[in-house]
Amino acid sequence: MTRIQTIERKSRHSADDLLALEIPGQILATDFYLDGAESWDLVPGGLSHPSIEVISVDHHAPLPSMQRRVSSTNLVLTRLEAGLVPDKTSDAVVINHMDCDSVLASGILVGRLEPDPAYGEAAIAADHTGEENPVADLLQGLDAHWSRNQRPMPDPDGLEFFFDSLSRFQSGHSMDPFASEAMDVRKASRDRAARIVAEGRFHAETGVNFARLEEPLEGELLLPFLRDAVLVVTVSRHRQRPDRWQVKVRLGLGAPEGLSLQALGIEHFDVAYGGRWNAGSNNRGGGTDLDPESYRQRLVEAVAKAQ
Repeated sequence: MTRIQTIERKSRHSADDLLALEIPGQILATDFYLDGAESWDLVPGGLSHPSIEVISVDHHAPLPSMQRRVSSTNLVLTRLEAGLVPDKTSDAVVINHMDCDSVLASGILVGRLEPDPAYGEAAIAADHTGEENPVADLLQGLDAHWSRNQRPMPDPDGLEFFFDSLSRFQSGHSMDPFASEAMDVRKASRDRAARIVAEGRFHAETGVNFARLEEPLEGELLLPFLRDAVLVVTVSRHRQRPDRWQVKVRLGLGAPEGLSLQALGIEHFDVAYGGRWNAGSNNRGGGTDLDPESYRQRLVEAVAKAQ
């Protein structure tokens, strides 16, 4: 079976970094962005480096073909449909985190999971729509709970635990207490999202739905309850730096086709902000000292200009 190798999650990865792993065959960098991958050769289900054996099987590249409801799991399914199956003796799948999309994409690539279109739907629910989906909610819940408990991310033992939990869940066997707790927390978070919206906590202007929360919340969980929103934005005190604000931004289900968060220029007024075309945050960058109302107004102006 093709192996899965985990590497450190950091802000930037390059193809040259992966060559240091000394993998004898093809390296399939799965569900994380590699610098400059958008300039590589387009192949079924990914991007191929023009001169070395590295394939980007990832939906984060800043390309029009990726700025839509597609996730890395969908790209993997496309590769397998095209007959591009990894060599079990020499190739390796490399991941740098353990969310739903990364687990499903890597698991299908190496043959741990069947190439079931239902897994593609789960990845879309996790990455794009926030809709209830048992597989997505299990794996997203595990990912968040693993991180909350300050366990290594990513981690080969953790990845094996994720696969085992998914197998137990799908076969109807009893779940490990940690996995059960993770699912309970995920459900509570979804219930909290519904309650926050029902309480009228969001201020909507020019499609920007903005709320200040006491505690951060997974942004995708809010999307099904704010279907007309262009942006869904939450702000809360930064946990490590309570004098600053943590902001999470999601492109809403009501966003016009072609709109990208990258076109809004958020990093111009929040240097800590980073993310992909439909989701971003300033959490890793240490938050912002811009007050929430000023931040909201900047976003309203940016969306009005972009539409």
